[in-house]
Amino acid sequence: MASLFPNGILFDGIVYQILPGGYAVIGAAALTGAVSHTVSTAVICFELTGQISHILPMMVAVILANMVAQSLLANSTPKHHR
Repeated sequence: MASLFPNGILFDGIVYQILPGGYAVIGAAALTGAVSHTVSTAVICFELTGQISHILPMMVAVILANMVAQSLLANSTPKHHR
């Protein structure tokens, strides 16, 4: 996104800068949330960065990653026969 829009995105008269580090933090929070099966990683990453603008995308990414991880885990569990 940053390479496509190096000056940011103009919306409603305001230029919004694209910060690649924000995408990296959100991806790291989603991966950690999926591995640990917790949503609290979003809150921890939010407190580490202090960026209130990243909390909503971070929560969505962590919850979706957690849902995908749980659905994959449920499908990969072997069923034992007696």
